[in-house]
Amino acid sequence: MAERVDRAGETVDDVRRFFAEFARDYPDLPLYAHLTSAMSADADLARMLLVARPGQARPVLFLAALHDLVLRRPDVPAAPWFARAAAGELGDGNDPWPDVRATVVAHRAELERTIATRTTQTNEVNRAVYVATLLHLACRDVGDLPVGLVELGASAGLLLGVDRYRVGLGDVVTGPADSPVRCHGEDRSRDRFRSLQIPPVASRVGVDLHPVSLDDDEAVRWLQACLWPDVPGRLERFRAAVDVLRDGPPQLVEGDIVDALPTAAEAALSAGPARHLVVLTSWALTYVHRTRRDQLAGHLAQVAADGTPVSWVSAEPPGAVPGVPQRDSGHPEVNTVLAARRWRDGVEVAPEVYGHCHPHGAWVEVDPLPGGGDRAV
Repeated sequence: MAERVDRAGETVDDVRRFFAEFARDYPDLPLYAHLTSAMSADADLARMLLVARPGQARPVLFLAALHDLVLRRPDVPAAPWFARAAAGELGDGNDPWPDVRATVVAHRAELERTIATRTTQTNEVNRAVYVATLLHLACRDVGDLPVGLVELGASAGLLLGVDRYRVGLGDVVTGPADSPVRCHGEDRSRDRFRSLQIPPVASRVGVDLHPVSLDDDEAVRWLQACLWPDVPGRLERFRAAVDVLRDGPPQLVEGDIVDALPTAAEAALSAGPARHLVVLTSWALTYVHRTRRDQLAGHLAQVAADGTPVSWVSAEPPGAVPGVPQRDSGHPEVNTVLAARRWRDGVEVAPEVYGHCHPHGAWVEVDPLPGGGDRAV
């Protein structure tokens, strides 16, 4: 009998290889590295992943489906292992696989439905570290003008609450001291930051093909399930951000991020005293065809034509943002570039490449500012 293949023509052996590669690439994840290594040797369970949509990263989709099951059914045998991983209590001598495999076998049909219908999303709130950095740098020439903040590819819009979180970069911090959301990144810049100042955020608008309302418990649970419990603080930070933003949630616009940008920009500038439009893209342009990316700049130029200050701040792979010069980081593993395109007094000024960062905000490395600009500004 011919080997079963998935919708993209891949076989069970391909799926097993994907799991083995994940275990090899993430050895520091005590739970997920162990589970993916075991899955790579289990052809029967690996076959479940053949129902996934084409293009889905199967290991992370399987892990998210399993995590979602654990969150919905905390009595399953796998659940205590997830709790121990989140608490950092999973030692090298522990073997979660028998309990996890028993859970998967018992709930196989349920897991396959999730795998067949879901896609993964990474709502890492610690990205607020580089969002705060971008706001500090891109807005330094316009002072404290109230910002209408728009995020393209926002999912639930958690990064739009950056000013409501306590954010630290190296030794400097910004945001409310009593905020339950704590984000921190290492400052690897040659000239270290002496302050981190976020302008007042007057409005928050997120655009996504499938936006997630914070009132939709099932959708929010799936976002939580997509986070890796092995990474300390991620789950707690996510839950705290959801709680903070439920009290004054961002406005969410459903649609293609290019087509919906004019609507989102108008909403951001018409809601209250916003006078400076700031548009954020963070690992969103990889989902937009290269031939359409210039349209984003065209939309923003139209908004700026009446003199409204407009800034497009980005944390994207090298070469993703049209009009932004490429700059070698000197580190082959670094693939997130911090940059801005800005319009002032109706015309676009020279783009700025600020530096590089870890894609989840674990560290930021900013180059000396153009003209020797002061980091404290």
